[in-house]
Amino acid sequence: MVALTLELEGLAGDGFAATEMPGYDLVELRQRRLEWDRVVKATHLTACAWQHSCGFSLFVKDGIVLREEQAGRYPGFNDPSIPDYNPRGCQKGVCYAHRMYDPTRLKYPMKRVGERGEGKWKRLSWDEALAEVADGLIDTLITDGPEAIVHGGGTRVMLLTSEGSGADGLYNALGSSAPISTMDIGDEFPGVGVTFGKSMVAGSPDNYFYSDIILLWGGNPAYTSIPNYHFLAEARYHGTRVIAICPNYSPTATHADLWIPINIGTDAALALAMCQVIVKDGLYKADFVREQTDLPLLVVESTGRFLREKDLKRNGREDVFYVYDQASGKVAEAPRKSLALNGIVPALEGTYRAETLRGPVAVKPVMELLRAHLDGSYTPEQASAITGVPRRQIEQLARDIANARGITNHETTNWGKFYHGHLVERAQILLWTLCGHLGRKGAVYNAFDMLSVETNIGGLERRGDQVLLAAAGADPRYAGWREDGYTDEMILYEYVYQSFEKGNVFSTALMYYLQGGLLAQSEKYNSWDPDLKRPVGEYVREAFAKGWQYPAPPGGKEPRVVLAWGGNFLRRVRGTNAIFQHFLPKIRLLVCVDWRWSTTALYSDLVLPVSGWYERTSTHLISRPEDPFAHVVDRATDPLYESRSEWQLFVQLARKIEQRARQRGIVSWVDRNGTERRFAGMEDKISMGGLYSEDDEEGVARDSFLNAANLERMDWEEFKERGIAAYTGFGTGLRGLGHASDLVQGEPIIPLTWHIGEKKLPYPTMVRRIQFYIDQDL
Repeated sequence: MVALTLELEGLAGDGFAATEMPGYDLVELRQRRLEWDRVVKATHLTACAWQHSCGFSLFVKDGIVLREEQAGRYPGFNDPSIPDYNPRGCQKGVCYAHRMYDPTRLKYPMKRVGERGEGKWKRLSWDEALAEVADGLIDTLITDGPEAIVHGGGTRVMLLTSEGSGADGLYNALGSSAPISTMDIGDEFPGVGVTFGKSMVAGSPDNYFYSDIILLWGGNPAYTSIPNYHFLAEARYHGTRVIAICPNYSPTATHADLWIPINIGTDAALALAMCQVIVKDGLYKADFVREQTDLPLLVVESTGRFLREKDLKRNGREDVFYVYDQASGKVAEAPRKSLALNGIVPALEGTYRAETLRGPVAVKPVMELLRAHLDGSYTPEQASAITGVPRRQIEQLARDIANARGITNHETTNWGKFYHGHLVERAQILLWTLCGHLGRKGAVYNAFDMLSVETNIGGLERRGDQVLLAAAGADPRYAGWREDGYTDEMILYEYVYQSFEKGNVFSTALMYYLQGGLLAQSEKYNSWDPDLKRPVGEYVREAFAKGWQYPAPPGGKEPRVVLAWGGNFLRRVRGTNAIFQHFLPKIRLLVCVDWRWSTTALYSDLVLPVSGWYERTSTHLISRPEDPFAHVVDRATDPLYESRSEWQLFVQLARKIEQRARQRGIVSWVDRNGTERRFAGMEDKISMGGLYSEDDEEGVARDSFLNAANLERMDWEEFKERGIAAYTGFGTGLRGLGHASDLVQGEPIIPLTWHIGEKKLPYPTMVRRIQFYIDQDL
């Protein structure tokens, strides 16, 4: 607040009121009888966790948004016994009009005239501000290269709103790398990614009504998933047992059938203890485990590594694995192109002999190793001492889960914020998998809950099928991939890996770690993890040397310009003091594009005000299986003060870059691939060849909707009037293919059915199964 107070005083000193507001009192207006000129549909473009978007009606009078109200227009399910989505929305969204007219709004382009964070500012015209940003970008392009220009984004960037395509187009035109901010936000699912080979795994809320047990484990959806919480409450009312596992007596725990208080961070031990009971008592689903997991795969007893084809044959492969087939009494190659066992009956216990190139070796299934590990370290007695959960409760809950027809959970982004949180997720998935609680109605593990509109205009993402079609025609690896049983999902991941390797994308978390002093802090206080055998820095350098990880920014360049749009990284990123001390001094130009005085804005060099959500027309391009609907934001009022939409701002910035380069006699720059890029024509690259003018944000929103391949069909005016459109499919991109499921309107969305059902598609893991045993060096 001190910095903000200084900021406002500085503005007042420039001759205009810092708290300048429109000529009305919103509170007083709301006390009158409600009258309105029109009602428009909208949503909130920064939402709860993974894009809970809620359809709202805005009541507008004389260009002022007086009231926000839940629209209540969502359709129901095909099963009439399950309640519909209505009403969606909560107080977090319904207060947005207050934020629109709040004195912390950014009103004008501003330039810092004091030290960073001192709160001394000078007002600029838009032309002056854009010229300064353009010159900073041009200088960096020709002296440091586009890798030194960083998109300091956050959750708003990841939302993929239509008007944000201007920002994407600008970064593509500059040749700057795309940031992956999921990790520094902490809203990732690392254990799910390791175990399933992907993290997009989630179902719809009607699954709760087909479950015997819902485990609310590690989250507090009564607070964090308010629009969808009524499904949990109503499922409980209809007989589903709700169990909350969390350290505190949270609002979610108060409304559960059972609360299990647990010591913070010991959740993996609880899950593994329940697995111990299930394995010891033979309660696991053996056929499911044999087909879907790596638990039958053989491990060489002397080395602890999988038995591979290279162990048995000269020039054998690294990624072909073996089981002991009880039907033939022999070691047999595990099916690779399909999960179907085709008569093989893999053993889950015992020790066997395999003839290798170096002689006979003893081998045993992973399940045998798991059994010994659980019996040795995770009995209910041992876990009780770790977790604080009574032994009898662990045993009873394990049996209840094993005997249930189906269990499900509510996704939480909690574990990605824990050190070793990925092991919590992996232990939970082991519990679900042992009991076969995957791929059926009411048997779902919910993780990364995301859907995206599959559209293709300008800077918006290419569809997965377009990538695959291009690969089939031009990539010499494509035929080999198909011959080797690669699924569409696996091939698309190959291009993701390639993008990291080439520096097209990079991890912002790793950038802050390397460039923001966090690595040095870790090395200085290396005793924080007694299990680390070497200093942290040695692990990091090994990862770079072996190609397990890639520098951030790409090429090892230091960041010089940060365009902070779509997030507030100085509030969000861990180790803030180190970021201020080590990262900010490297930045020659920090530009904040926002609608409010955020922490990042207060420490920026230039601040550019963008319009609020209700002040532009936009299409929300990301949703989730939990609420599979796309939403529109129909412009309710003109942009306040001198704010501009992102689309308008980035088109104008591209034009200014082109103009300033011409005035300075600078023709081109060289990107990281050594390719010469010209400044001429940059605006056309943003505006899609001039198809959309700077004032045509509605055209961008309209066409992104009309060109969507996986939304119900309707014309633009109907979409604006309804406010929502239902998804008709997952699409062909990775956000959709990861769920490995079909989407049928009104029916439960059940992830992983392509793996577990008739298709038997392999998983995109090293072993092509749900993978619990990790034997590689990393």
